[in-house]
Amino acid sequence: MVEPKTHNQKLSALLTSVKEKVNAAQDQQQLIDAIEQVKAFGGPLKFNHGKRYAVAIVAVLAGLIIAGIQWYQYRHLSSGTTILLVLLAITAIAMMVWSWRKNSSIGNLADELFQQDLLFDNGLQQVSVEPEAAASELMSRFHEFNRGNYSQEIKALYQGHYQGKEHAFDYHFYHFHYVDKRTTVTTDSKGRPRTRTTYDHYDRYGIYLPFIYVSNLALVGKSVSGLSGSIYKPASNRFNKLYRVVGDSEMTAAKFLKPALVLACEDIAATMSELNFEFNPQAELCMSFRDSDVITLQRSSDFNAPDDFIQLIRQHNELPKLKAALVHIETLMVYSDSNFRKTT
Repeated sequence: MVEPKTHNQKLSALLTSVKEKVNAAQDQQQLIDAIEQVKAFGGPLKFNHGKRYAVAIVAVLAGLIIAGIQWYQYRHLSSGTTILLVLLAITAIAMMVWSWRKNSSIGNLADELFQQDLLFDNGLQQVSVEPEAAASELMSRFHEFNRGNYSQEIKALYQGHYQGKEHAFDYHFYHFHYVDKRTTVTTDSKGRPRTRTTYDHYDRYGIYLPFIYVSNLALVGKSVSGLSGSIYKPASNRFNKLYRVVGDSEMTAAKFLKPALVLACEDIAATMSELNFEFNPQAELCMSFRDSDVITLQRSSDFNAPDDFIQLIRQHNELPKLKAALVHIETLMVYSDSNFRKTT
């Protein structure tokens, strides 16, 4: 005879099934079907961890009682008691953390579902890559990826298509993670050397795509290694505070940076932070920035309000920072295209 499943077992099975549906979803309706499955669950969307909480409380109380008795009798704690107290504390903390993580996994699943919907709404499709190899390949094309003396990896890559008023283009959006390793040597009170190694983690994001209108030019808001060439400064002091222009010649830079483009690059810097624009010799553009919220939005509903969550998924959720970046890239094309009517 099969024993009936407990609430926790039923909830775990539900979340596993929903996660599989989210990962396999090919359209918005399949995401809605996953929410409908949660709606039909018929029980609270929270794990019951009463027993684990009880164990944690008992462990804490037992530790306090043991410590109190020994301190009252001997005015100190033995090493054995100290070890026991540490173990009891670890047990209590582990129980609490485990319970918290189990319940937070429900919210994390809602985040995953909403993020997948954002990709659908904005025409983005994730691309599978080998993280380190992808970073190495991009480093061979753009100086932007010449960062991190310890490791570099592409943590996520997406492909998309932009249709503007005057130009359309395919593009890739990436999440780049790199690590700097620092080693410092100090001496202790007896003059003996002590070595300390620190790993600093950084993230940058960006868009790369073909760009046929200019090459061998960079607008640098966040310093990067390896760039060389002529320095050009347009008349705008505001622009010059935001970017350092490096190109194969001042003429190339001056021809590209028309007054309208200078103004556009100033304006986009109010939306994105630590911007770089690198136009490589292969007629490609890499627009990079520090902003981590370009393809994410704050979720306004979850599985606890399934009807509201379904409504959120049904509507078109545009990514404003991504749109601003893509519109700016089209602006760069428009004012660089000699066939276009605007040449100022």
